[in-house]
Amino acid sequence: MVQGISSQSMLDGQMAYLKTLDENLYKTLDSCEVLHGKFSMSGPLDSVMCVRLFLGENSFIPIVLEQGNVQIEIGNSQIKVAGTPLNDRLYRFLTSCDSLSILRADLPKRESEMYLEGYTQDEIIDELAGKEMDISRALDKLETEFISENYDNVLGVMWFMELCNQAYAIFGYPTTTPQIDELYGKAPEAFKKQKDVADYMRRCQ
Repeated sequence: MVQGISSQSMLDGQMAYLKTLDENLYKTLDSCEVLHGKFSMSGPLDSVMCVRLFLGENSFIPIVLEQGNVQIEIGNSQIKVAGTPLNDRLYRFLTSCDSLSILRADLPKRESEMYLEGYTQDEIIDELAGKEMDISRALDKLETEFISENYDNVLGVMWFMELCNQAYAIFGYPTTTPQIDELYGKAPEAFKKQKDVADYMRRCQ
């Protein structure tokens, strides 16, 4: 069961869709209407899978469909998903990622402050470049540990493919990065044989 509560009045009357990505196309698994800030969907499940919850025109939220009751709270500035083991694990990870992203987003503000404090251009570049490198390394470490710890379930595949999609978006063609190569190289065979993983790595050859 997937149950949601929203404090965003503009979502009332909108349709909520659970969709899965299949060969680069989103396919709808279930849908319902948001009424008085609430929505609910339920049904049988053949296997655990990662899906997206679409609300309105553009909002989509990653969710793991697994046995249990998935609880979703949608506020004006925060989304919380909990209630099942893999969703709890996923959103702890996403919260840590968001914390690092906030630190990275604050760097331009710090740059302006340093100008006002009288730092030279070289001093500003040295400090901020070092901080950005530290944040990037921390994010890489966080992602690598998350995927490695979840090789045996859908979360590992989901975030590995997120890294692959990011590489594709940057370079414009299927390719890997040192991080992807490291993760794939030490992954168990069962992970490498997952359809999405195998298809992408084959396209990179």
